[in-house]
Amino acid sequence: MIGMLRDTWWWPWWVSSSIDLAVVLAALVVVRFSGRRELRALAGAFVVLGVVAAVLAPIVMHEQPDERMRNQPAMPGATR
Repeated sequence: MIGMLRDTWWWPWWVSSSIDLAVVLAALVVVRFSGRRELRALAGAFVVLGVVAAVLAPIVMHEQPDERMRNQPAMPGATR
């Protein structure tokens, strides 16, 4: 089941960037309000990684899914 979802699941790049930016926002809140140095460092790493992922999403993600993926049924044996 997970293999089928991996092969047929697709979303546009801006959805991925939105999720990345939500993670960045949450990490910034932790950086701002946390008193523990280790936690702030870990949250800072999440900020950097989230920004990088949000910027790279439009570059590495295709705008349209492959034609091969669009024409496959979601479940084997299923018809449209």
